[in-house]
Amino acid sequence: MEKKQVSKIDGPDFSAEMKYQSGFGNDFSSEAKPGALPQGQNSPLVCPYGLYAEQISGTAFTAPRKLNQRSWLYRIKPSVTHEPFKPRVPSHKYLVSEFNQSTSSVNPTQLRWKPADIPDSPTDFIDGLYTICGAGSSYLRYGYAIHMYIANKSMDNCAFCNADGDFLIVPQKGRLWITTECGKLEVSPGEIVVLPQGFRFCVDLPDGPSRGYVAEVFGSHYQLPDLGPIGANGLAASRDFLVPTAWFEQKFHPGYTIVQKFGGELFTANQDFSPFNVVAWHGNYVPYKYDLSKFCPFNTVLIDHGDPSINTVLTAPSEKPGVALLDFVIFPPRWLVAENTFRPPYYHRNCMSEFMGLIYGGYEAKADGFLPGGASLHSCMTPHGPDTKTFEATVTLGKDMKPHRITDTMAFMFESCLIPRICPWALDSPYLDHDYYQCWIGLRSHFSCEDTDIAVNGLSEVFAAKIDQNGKQVQHKE
Repeated sequence: MEKKQVSKIDGPDFSAEMKYQSGFGNDFSSEAKPGALPQGQNSPLVCPYGLYAEQISGTAFTAPRKLNQRSWLYRIKPSVTHEPFKPRVPSHKYLVSEFNQSTSSVNPTQLRWKPADIPDSPTDFIDGLYTICGAGSSYLRYGYAIHMYIANKSMDNCAFCNADGDFLIVPQKGRLWITTECGKLEVSPGEIVVLPQGFRFCVDLPDGPSRGYVAEVFGSHYQLPDLGPIGANGLAASRDFLVPTAWFEQKFHPGYTIVQKFGGELFTANQDFSPFNVVAWHGNYVPYKYDLSKFCPFNTVLIDHGDPSINTVLTAPSEKPGVALLDFVIFPPRWLVAENTFRPPYYHRNCMSEFMGLIYGGYEAKADGFLPGGASLHSCMTPHGPDTKTFEATVTLGKDMKPHRITDTMAFMFESCLIPRICPWALDSPYLDHDYYQCWIGLRSHFSCEDTDIAVNGLSEVFAAKIDQNGKQVQHKE
């Protein structure tokens, strides 16, 4: 099934009308010229139009059929026709794919970063990409890396290829026009895109400066979570994931550069043609995007706050059943209706580690300081939860809280079973919020040996006295 999406701005390389195929994990097929896709076999002696057949495999050949991911591309020239790879000059100093004592460090402190400024110098997606933290090893094919990017120019006469893992990109500012070997994708803030390991792609910036987040997984691929007792429907629906349709360019490109990320280092190889010369393709190993506003959240309808796992969009599983190498979780607009319940997220310590970002709006557990384009990291067993202002404002409402709809917000979380190691430039960043811990310092003991109902009502009165009509904290009432 094909869906159409209209771009608001025409560009030299993106037509006003873009076509997508819908579904997740499907066996797709697409051809930019009728009859370009071979029928009945994958690699005929002579392909239609004199094209070359080329397979790209995301899993081992012998992986179980239900897990096997591969696609066949039919292209004007095969991707092998390039000069030898050489280390990129200048090198990229802020990418990491091996997390050890020489590249990163551990830190159990709650960390938060303010939004990074767009650079003054011309910076494309590749040069604007920098690692915050991660765990494991791309060489050992197990682990993850969390990056952020800030860019102000489109990629010019070059394509990027990540040989280390899958990129899950979360734009926060500015649309991305992404050309891939399977076709084109327009990705706006509020949408995500997954670019699987090995695919070549180019990023253009139709709105100028752009900023966002990237979760990279090594040795695993993103999949939809099992729904368990929820049943057959809910959360992210397969049909809402969109896959590009075939598009190609044939023109001569002298000095075209392929930039390959391999072991966290960048290499370059020159060729005289565009890598986006795929006239037809079929398979289930493809780039795709998803609109987060289509997510169908489930929530508490009586008491208590549900675990954040109920908001999982995509998961990259570990070898242990039920445990994620990395989960992508969102906190979208939704109703809060739980009775006699502290509705924001509860205070907790978690065996998983949580990296959070904010696309737009505010986050329900942080009244101040957590801004769109910013980030926070709460590592394994590091305590965290609502700030003082959020706690007090919630308890002040007492037991008579009415149903409330959270609106105009989209926060997300990358959550992993592996403990993250943090890159030195992230700890030395001028955007690191050194006062983050202060948001909890105001939490006081209100312990009482009185009856529970009396204690709760009394606590509400205390907090009501502490917050004036403008929501500002006033002197404590003891």
